[in-house]
Amino acid sequence: MDRQLSIQAFEQYLRRRAPLRRTPIDYVSDVRQFAAFCSQAWREVTMHDIDAFVDQQHQAGRSPATIKRRVAALKVFFDFLAEESGDLAWPNPVRPKRHAGKQAKRLPRDLRDADVAALWAVISQPRDRAWFALMWRAGLRVGEVVTLELADILAPAQAEQPARIRVCGKGQKERLVLLTADAYAVLLTWLQVRPASPHPQVFLNQRGHPISTNGIQGLLRNYGQQAGCAVTPHQLRHTFARQVTEAGMPITSLGKLLGHAQVSTTEIYTAGADPALAQAYQAAMAQVVAQPQLPPAPLAPPASALPPAASPASAATTTPPDLTTWGRTWPAAIRTACLTYVQHCLPHWKPSRQRVRARNLRWRLHHFWDWQLAQRPCQQLADLTLADLRAFQQAELARGIAPHSINPVLATIVAFLRYQADQGQAVDHSVFRLRSLPRPDSLPRHLSESENQRLETFVRNRLASTDPLLALENACFFVLAHTGVRACECLDLQAQDLDLPGRRLLVRQGKGQRDRIVYLSALACQALTAYLQVAPCAGTAPLLHKADGTALSYQWLQRHLAAVAQAAGVPKVSPHRLRHTFATRLLNAGMAITGVQKLLGHKYISTTQIYARVYDSTVEADYRRAMDKVELQHLPLSTTPLLVDNWPTTEAAVAAAVPVTGHV
Repeated sequence: MDRQLSIQAFEQYLRRRAPLRRTPIDYVSDVRQFAAFCSQAWREVTMHDIDAFVDQQHQAGRSPATIKRRVAALKVFFDFLAEESGDLAWPNPVRPKRHAGKQAKRLPRDLRDADVAALWAVISQPRDRAWFALMWRAGLRVGEVVTLELADILAPAQAEQPARIRVCGKGQKERLVLLTADAYAVLLTWLQVRPASPHPQVFLNQRGHPISTNGIQGLLRNYGQQAGCAVTPHQLRHTFARQVTEAGMPITSLGKLLGHAQVSTTEIYTAGADPALAQAYQAAMAQVVAQPQLPPAPLAPPASALPPAASPASAATTTPPDLTTWGRTWPAAIRTACLTYVQHCLPHWKPSRQRVRARNLRWRLHHFWDWQLAQRPCQQLADLTLADLRAFQQAELARGIAPHSINPVLATIVAFLRYQADQGQAVDHSVFRLRSLPRPDSLPRHLSESENQRLETFVRNRLASTDPLLALENACFFVLAHTGVRACECLDLQAQDLDLPGRRLLVRQGKGQRDRIVYLSALACQALTAYLQVAPCAGTAPLLHKADGTALSYQWLQRHLAAVAQAAGVPKVSPHRLRHTFATRLLNAGMAITGVQKLLGHKYISTTQIYARVYDSTVEADYRRAMDKVELQHLPLSTTPLLVDNWPTTEAAVAAAVPVTGHV
């Protein structure tokens, strides 16, 4: 079948399957883009052609979500071609795991309450206030708003009952949506001034025709500019979901209001709203900071203890590394393969992390190949064997290098070789059977309670300072120490990620491309407020920045944090050590480890257990509380026989225990 005819047939097939969705439009557009990129006949397209297309999309700056959708479109397209040809043995060149990559797990993009209030204040037209209220107070989609008809509005039968709206949502599924009295009053205000029209739709444009989705989007965009915030209609729906979740609405009821077929979809909408977690965090932090006061520390560290100001060149940069002389003594085939791999990895890293990640990658490749070529000549990648990798392990161990330092180097080499094998390069596949060296269990590197008190008291006594550098250092410290964010996450924070009234931060694209919400303690809010008074910022600008507005680098953060801690008399403090300390303190303050896991952004609870260590005193206190309950429910051990025929029930045991303990 001709290439263009096959695309047209594919479009007709999609329109039969999903006539009311955007899938036919998007998928056909994606296939046409691939057809423009690859001129081969469909049967001649290989896995490597899809590789090249995905790489081209990355280089063009397409988002991971867009690339994933285009890969999905191509998979469906080639499945369709195989079915149409009758040749089910036709191999599909798309490999979803290989080509789609890891999808970012983003939090819902809800608005801060202050932004919603600002938007509401600038909207004066009754019509616009009405559709805004339906999305904000009832969670309607913008498509549901524009198709809403007058007959769909159901007035309350009695004064104490809420008004209802009949909504036809996705998949032609009807549902009833409730309206508060305030939202219904706003809607009635518009209906009273709505001009007469033959159209049944509730909302009309200036020409008397039904308003369009693009019309509402444009109006909302203009209102957002007036209010000083970026906003989309769907963000209002997410905001509705967050607010009612924080108010205690069960997720099953919320899913019904939103028109979701699966509760898992509703969970995506409410991922940023966890009132129980927020309350547990605030309770734990209140207990953590309620410590005996130490002697006051000086307002600022001695001048000798402060590091020199970081130059602008040390800030995070996206300038590609200079590789002209790197590895020039290696065989040409090996050096070319390494350069290709470095260039392949660069687009997959955050711009703020490219410099550090590229440096680490180059060091690991350089370290291994320098060692390998000194031991045994290798002209091609295929010359490298499993025995060589094992020899490297033993040689590093003999030098006294720890397993946790050896494993990352070899993991990089194995990933490099796997990439080359996928590109069709000859590689000895035995190297993929390498096993990592076992790592000994290590305790978390947290500060002791006395060290942490001394450091926090030192920084707390500087909060009244108006010096911009001190304010920046204070804000960095409390963000790290009281939220547990990683250093790279701290550096990537934008001004729009801070919600001071809500006492929370949005962490975008953390490890594993997962978004999450972290909460701010009173001290963290105080430090950030003082910092923003001397270094205001807004929008997508870095939240924490130097005096000239440039972003901080990891080296700057590490040096200044270490200098402040040294001045407080606490040596060897790093951003990651504060993260360990945060986890340990919350756990010992009574927060459930699952809550700590969520705040730290860990996928597995076993990772959280590495970070947080339960104090012996906490174990003892938990034991005593548990044993008090146990002893109330059973006979005292001193009167418990080894063998009894009539073992008492729990109720009898409790009754018997009451006279002894004096309480239940």
